[in-house]
Formats: sequence, C-alpha cells, structure tokens
Amino acid sequence: MFGSPSMPDLVLASIALSMLLASLGAVVTSVSLVTALSAGSLPATGSIGYALFYNPPVASGGRA
Repeated sequence: MFGSPSMPDLVLASIALSMLLASLGAVVTSVSLVTALSAGSLPATGSIGYALFYNPPVASGGRA
C-alpha cells in the first residue's frame, strides 16, 4: 500500500520534525518558545536549502 518515502517527502518531514523537536524542547526546558523555535529553524532552513539548491526539483514533461 505505502511505498518508501520520496526525497521531497523526507525533506518536508525533516522540516516538521525539527520544528516539533524545538517546540518540545521549549516545553520540557526553561528555554523560551521564541528561542527554541529560532534554534529549530536552523536545521529546517538547511533542509530547504538542500531541497532547492543541492537536489532541486526536476520538471517532468520536458519543459523547464
């Protein structure tokens, strides 16, 4: 039924996971939510950069 996840699925999951872990870190520790989400946005931004520049999407159908 479900195959292995594709690279775009993994990129989207890594963005959500980094933000979720940052939010949980703010709840568990005394770090403010703004600070934790700011720290969590760094790996999320890295995932977006990877998806856009290192492994960019490819147009299907021959037109770029």
